[in-house]
Formats: sequence, structure tokens, C-alpha cells
Amino acid sequence: MTWLYRALLAVCAPLFVLAALEVGLRLAGYGHSPSFLISDPDRPGCLRTNPAFANLFLPASFDLRPLNFRVAEQKAPNTLRVVILGESAAQGVPVPSFAFAPQLRAQLRACYPDKNIEIIDTGIVAINSHVIYRIARDTMVLKPDWFVVYAGNNEVVGPYGPGCAYLNRMPPLWMIRLSVALKASRTGQWLAAILAHVAARRSGTPEWGGMSMFVDSSVRGDDPRLASVYANFEANLQGIADAARACGAKTLFCTVAANWKDSAPFLSLHRPGLSPSELADWLRLENDGVLSWRLGRTDRARKSLAAALRIDDQYAETWYLLGQLDLATDISASRRELAAALHWDGLRFRPDVPINDAIRKVAGDDLLDLARLMGADPDSDQPIAGRGWFFEHVHFDWPGNAFIARQLAERISGRLAPLDDTACAAAVGYTAHERYEVLQQVEEIVRKPPFTAQLTYRDDQVRLARETALARRKSEDPSLQARAAQIVEKAWKADPDDADLAGLLEGIDSDRGDWVAALGDARRVEALMPAEAGLIDDEASVLVRLKRYDDARTALSRTADPSGAFAPVWTDYFEATQRWSEADAYFSDQFKAHPRDSSLHVLRAEELAASPAGAAAAREQYLHALALAPANQPALEGLVSMLASNGQTGPAAELSLARAPDQPQNQANDLRAVKACEAAKNEAGAIRWMEAAERCGPTDATFELTLALKLYQAGLHDEMMDRLAEAEVLARGEGNPSVTESIDRLIEKLK
Repeated sequence: MTWLYRALLAVCAPLFVLAALEVGLRLAGYGHSPSFLISDPDRPGCLRTNPAFANLFLPASFDLRPLNFRVAEQKAPNTLRVVILGESAAQGVPVPSFAFAPQLRAQLRACYPDKNIEIIDTGIVAINSHVIYRIARDTMVLKPDWFVVYAGNNEVVGPYGPGCAYLNRMPPLWMIRLSVALKASRTGQWLAAILAHVAARRSGTPEWGGMSMFVDSSVRGDDPRLASVYANFEANLQGIADAARACGAKTLFCTVAANWKDSAPFLSLHRPGLSPSELADWLRLENDGVLSWRLGRTDRARKSLAAALRIDDQYAETWYLLGQLDLATDISASRRELAAALHWDGLRFRPDVPINDAIRKVAGDDLLDLARLMGADPDSDQPIAGRGWFFEHVHFDWPGNAFIARQLAERISGRLAPLDDTACAAAVGYTAHERYEVLQQVEEIVRKPPFTAQLTYRDDQVRLARETALARRKSEDPSLQARAAQIVEKAWKADPDDADLAGLLEGIDSDRGDWVAALGDARRVEALMPAEAGLIDDEASVLVRLKRYDDARTALSRTADPSGAFAPVWTDYFEATQRWSEADAYFSDQFKAHPRDSSLHVLRAEELAASPAGAAAAREQYLHALALAPANQPALEGLVSMLASNGQTGPAAELSLARAPDQPQNQANDLRAVKACEAAKNEAGAIRWMEAAERCGPTDATFELTLALKLYQAGLHDEMMDRLAEAEVLARGEGNPSVTESIDRLIEKLK
């Protein structure tokens, strides 16, 4: 029996130690609840979203959170409660206020004017079904009437997926769920904090970089790991269905739609095993096909691309171009080709066909087949999904969100959706004034990799820049601002518990310069939402505008500001009050708490430039920011501007050129580098930085013609023809027929 006793002791002792550690940490108050919903201390009987929930799956330094809202723990009588499960598209990126969830609420309020309608949007950026399964189980306590599931975009790139940039291990599903449960314990949180601290000391704290983080995490269309991805996805969906059934909720599974027509592949990969001679032949044919496509020579383009495809049938871009060529003549062929382009895209930010097949299998009759309804499926009979529905690859523009909201409302209510697009827009406060904010958010997304590698990037940037410029003019039009205020105020009076509408009013009143009204709006938002740092920031910013500095200081003191998020409003406060010694103390504390946050040094530089310390001290802070983060654009722009304003144009030009390699997304600096190279008669350098400027922002026909001329003079004729073709497209879009005709004649002559 001694050996049995020893064996039991060997097993039980570590478990006892872990249990004791867990109890001790809980008694000491260490850690946080791992649940998606936690008690709201400011509103007894209510739950609020847990800001730390996503830390179970994502690095805490990413600071990716669910939407901030509260909900009554006990569903009130005569309430229809719907939980939306999904990722960023379900959350409503780029602006959740206009996503399909608030539109669904507006539609159902019109369907059931005597009911209380609660739409609980649990979507979070960058998550996938491993996270959503956990959210579904955590929200069972709400006893919803419906779970609506719109998920599947991130199965490859999300946590535990093979294309995840930070957590791409793929253990069995049971092990994933066990590891999540262990991470949720206080012991797990404690160990994770220790490991994160060690990693931060070695390589710094990782920050969320959006889709750019994943550019080195390619997954081929025939990768054997995808089979496990699809199996795990199906199992998680089944778990969601089981959770819904257990709490008496109905479930509506939606297939996920993506932009097939107007979103070119992010990464095209060659078929393994291509010989050098095959690659050379392929390159010649592909280049000719691309150029012919740009020039509108469809027959030649189709012939060259088809020949290239016979050499390499896995290159996504070739499939995409053939799909574009067949759009006008053979829609069935185009659909097959665009599906193949999506399948072979090496950066899998869009769901492929097996994802939707898994949704259909689990859903059965509880299915809303949005992919087929929106033309994003091989078997769809609708026009192929494109820009009409989407901003970019998967995130919906207003028409896409409106369509989904109508479809959901009709399935849930069993009747036709009562609101047309205009009425629904009025109900959620979507006006011409808000369009500019939406497009600004889109620009922020698509001016970074992997979008910069898309074949259509330059054209997309020009189109978006024009649309954004038009939206900006409308947002600044006083008559349209007044009209927007009327629409939103009417909507808010009809729905005074909607924090989004109060927030929209704050934005409109701020733009109109009515800071007293904006302050009232900001405080209404605070009253309607759980406590959050950003809400205090908004109030303090308005108070600074009103020159109520002591009140602003009091508002800011309501938070310990652990993240440095308040630094911009603090800077405004210090500059307005000229309390420079207080500024010194504040930034000293911030630098100690966030030693690698380059943005803090930029804000300190701006504050110092306005203080008696002057330009020299500000310059040191800008340089410190660039030492921490060479790609920090505001730091470089601030430093160059400071030099130029002091008449130091030569050093400013030298700085721009020297720092250009570190600033791949800084178009303004690329253009300054071009001028510096031209002044030095360095044409190769001028070409390099003109091409860099193309990759990070919109250009015009004149720019492309200038670049074409430089390429011609350098003997780079194929590249020159590509830029001439681009100039032709841009000139046509600019509405300049004489320039378009001149470019056409030049192209014909050079061909």
C-alpha cells in the first residue's frame, strides 16, 4: 500500500497546492471575473460588459474590448431580448452605432411598439468561435429570446487559428477549452501576468496593430490544418446551439458574406515546385495580363492570364483578374474564378466556402443564408457581392447593414420589416454629418497592410479619398449640421435610453461649437452607460473648451488613468491653464508607468513647445519618441514642422530623407523625400519614394504621369506602362477627357 499512498500523494499534492493558491488569491482580491458580463456597481440588478473579458484569449496589452453597455439581469415583462454573437462585422466596425444590431432594434421597435426591445451586441474585434462559444455560455444567464450568430470571418486568423499572429497553436478542441478554463482562474491570471511581465522586459509590450500584424502569417488554401479549423468551428457552433437550447432561446445562424468582386486578394502565393523557367514564363504572361487588364484590352488580358493559370493554378491574383474580366460576359465563370481567388488568398481574412457549409450543417432550419442572399456564395443567384454591400473585405457599409437588419427583423418577427432605409437611418441617427466620421474610420483601416498589397489599392484609395472629401464638405455644411441635429434629436426623444443617439448629439453640437449643449450630451451618455475612461475624457474635453478648468480637473481626477489614454486631454488642460509644473509631474508619472509609449512623448513635445521650455525641449521629446518607435508619424511630422518653421529647411529635408525608410505609411514624408532626391539629382531615389508614396495614400493622374516619365527615363518600360494605365484610369475618374485622350494617344504610341 506504500506505493499506492506515494502515488496518490504525488498526484494530490500539486493539486492541493494549486487549490490553496487559488483560494489565497481570491481571498486577497487578486484578479478579475472572467465572465463576459459582470455586476454593475453603479446600477444594482444590472450587469455590464467586462472590459477585461478578451484577455482570456488575446494579450491584455491589445486592449480589445466588447462594446460598453449594461443590461438588467432579470428580463422585464413584455421584453424581447436578442443576443448578437460575432466578431468585428457583428460589432459594427467601423462605427457600431450604425451596424445591423442597432438597425435591428429600430426595426423591431417599429414592429412591436408596445414591447421593450433589447439588442445585446456581444461582437468583439479579432475574436473567433472559440471566444464566441464562451460568450454564448456566459450570456445564458440573460434568458434571451433569440441568439443571432453572425460569425466565421476569423476562424483562421483568430485565437488558436493557424494564421493567428500571436496564438497559432492548434491543440485539440478539448485542450483549448481546458486551457481557457485554467486561464480564467485567479492562478491562471497570476501566471499570465508574470509571463507577460517577463516577455515585456525582453521584447516590449505588444500592441494591437490591426490586420497589419498578420501579414507574415499566411495559410495556403490546401493547408492540411484547415480541416481542423472547420471541425472546431462546427463543434463550437453546435455548442452555441446547445447553450441556446438549454436557456430556452431560439437560435438563428447566419452564413457570413464577404466582398468577392471588389476586394482583391491580400496575398497571392505561387504553386510549390515551380521551376525557374516556369516562373519566368508565368511572370511574362502575368505582367502582360495585368497591363492589358488595366488598359482595357480584355481579349489579350484573358489570353495571357489563362496561359499564366495553366502554369500556376494557385496564384490568387490571376483568378481574381479572370473573374473581373468575366463579370460582364459570363457571370457563372466569374463567380467560380472569384471563389478560387478567395480560396487561394494566403491571408485568410475572408471566410471560404467550407465555413458557410459548416454553418448550414449545424443550423438546419434555423438558418438565414446571407451569403447566398448577398451574392457571396458559388451557388448564389444574386449579383456577386461587392462594394455596394461592403467598405472593404468583410465590414458592411450602410446598405449591407440595412439589408441584414431587415432580413433578421423579418425572421424574428415573422412579418415584413416596417422601416425603409430612410426611416431606419433617421431612427439610428445616420445622417450626412455622420458619413464623414464613418469614412474616416474606413481610411484608418485600409491605408495599412495588408490592403496596401492589393492589386486595386491605388484605385481604391483615390475613390475613397474623393468620397471622404465630399462627405467632409457635407459634414461642415451648417445647414446639413442643423438638419442632422433635428433628425438625431427627434430620434433621441423617441428613444431617450439610447446612449448612441446622445453621443451623436454630442458630436454634432461640438462641431457646431455649442459647447454647453455638448456638455449636457456628454453627461447624458455617462448616465446611460457603465463607467468608462473614455466617457470622462469626453466630458473633460468639453469642459476645457468651456474654460471650466477646475471642473475639468475634477472630472479627470475621477480616474487613476492607468492606460495613459487621458494624456491628450491633459495636454489641452495644461496648455490652456499654463500649469507647467503640474504638467511636469503628470508626464513624469506617465513615463514611469508606460516607458515604451512613444505617443506620450509626442504629447509631451507638443505641450513643451507651448511652454516656456520651448523648442529645444520639445525636440528632445520628438527624438525620444522616434527612438522608441521609428514609425511614429506624428513625432516625425512634429519635428520636421518645427525645423521648417524655424527656417531650417535644409535639416528638415535631410531628416525627411533619413527617416523615410522607417515611415512606410507616411505619404507626406515620402513626397518630401522625393523633393530632396530631385534637388540632389538622385532620380533613382525620387522613383523609390514616389512608389512608396503610391503605397500609402491616394495619388492623381498628374502624379502617375510624372512617375511614368521618370520610369521611362530610367529605362523601366513595363513599369512605365503600368503607371500610364493608372494615369488613364485616374484621369477618367477626375472627369478630364482631354487628359484622358492625351494619355490614350501616348499609350498607343509607346505600345
